[in-house]
Amino acid sequence: MRAGTFMVDSRIRWRCRRGIRELDIALQNFLEIEYEGLTLEEKGQFHELLETPDPLLMDWLYGRESPLNQELVSLVERIRNTAAYPAKIR
Repeated sequence: MRAGTFMVDSRIRWRCRRGIRELDIALQNFLEIEYEGLTLEEKGQFHELLETPDPLLMDWLYGRESPLNQELVSLVERIRNTAAYPAKIR
């Protein structure tokens, strides 16, 4: 992998498996449907999002709270929208 690039590999897939079915579905659907089309900056934001503790990430995805980082607000909305589409969960 070239420096500064992100590829969908087993590490990213593993980080999208959170052990909470709703998060697994939302994150893995987003990974399968949207990830490859993200800009390099957006991919970095997604990696940052994956560092978020599960309870807080659930609150963001259910709209109970919003990220303080405005760039993540947009990404969370995209994940919410993608979660409605079926994708294969590996």
